[in-house]
Amino acid sequence: MKKSYVGLSIVAAMLVSAIPQASLGGTTGAVRGRVTDSVTHAPVADATVTAVAATQTATTVTNGGGNFSFISLGPDTYTISVQKNGYDSASQSGISVYADQSTNVSVSLHPTLKTIAQVQSRSASSLVHSGTTSDVYSVNAAGQRAATALGGSGALNQAYSAIASAPGVSMPSGQQAWYQSVYIRGGDYDQVAYEFDGVPVIRESDGAPITTLAALGQQEVQVYTGGTPATSDSPGLAGYINQVIKSGTYPGSGSAEVAVGGPTFYHFLKAEAGGASPNRLFSYYVGTAGMNQTYRYGSQFNG
Repeated sequence: MKKSYVGLSIVAAMLVSAIPQASLGGTTGAVRGRVTDSVTHAPVADATVTAVAATQTATTVTNGGGNFSFISLGPDTYTISVQKNGYDSASQSGISVYADQSTNVSVSLHPTLKTIAQVQSRSASSLVHSGTTSDVYSVNAAGQRAATALGGSGALNQAYSAIASAPGVSMPSGQQAWYQSVYIRGGDYDQVAYEFDGVPVIRESDGAPITTLAALGQQEVQVYTGGTPATSDSPGLAGYINQVIKSGTYPGSGSAEVAVGGPTFYHFLKAEAGGASPNRLFSYYVGTAGMNQTYRYGSQFNG
């Protein structure tokens, strides 16, 4: 017996606002930190701090106390670089930014005349964040591609594979991606809360999600293994899943992807485009995808 399906999903996000900080509320994170002299430990003022990721670049300057902050960064992994006359440049990579959360970074600058060596280090982001009632695991677009097969053959274009990669998450095998059951920390499927960019997407009758969790347009998927955070509008006893959608960047970009699989029949087509104004007061993202797939039951000829 063969089953086939054709899925088409369109995700669009537009942000228009006259207030820069409010325009990205709920979908951006923050990075705060302090720059100090590595010898005297005194704060370094007027140092240029740059946050760079594949999706966004931002620059600021430290104040008199050596403090700096970026309060509207899109979820991604950033490299924080610091430059100041009289000091060697310094950078920290692997700084993960999560929606609605703040990450702290401390940077020490070596005086140029006293520096005899330069060492670069990679800091690993913590999977456990203080101030939350549960462990938070974030999977970005690159991590989702690496975990494509974890959710089963039917979930190749869904977010379930990324969710399955988080510790404490289990899924029954053989599901076909349509309203898959997700179990977190031994809880039942109806004890998991679901939100799409902060909007609850669960049925009140049984607590199940009211939509298939597509990966199209997904910037980040957050998995809370435990109780829901205080910012959530969805009730969940065992866990909480939030999908953060992409936003446009400046300059704009677009991409298209086509795939053909075998020996099992599989066709896939995806197109995405996005852009933003230079000051990011306006941004847009639009994507569409379609797939046609059959499944093998028992053998190549379905038994």
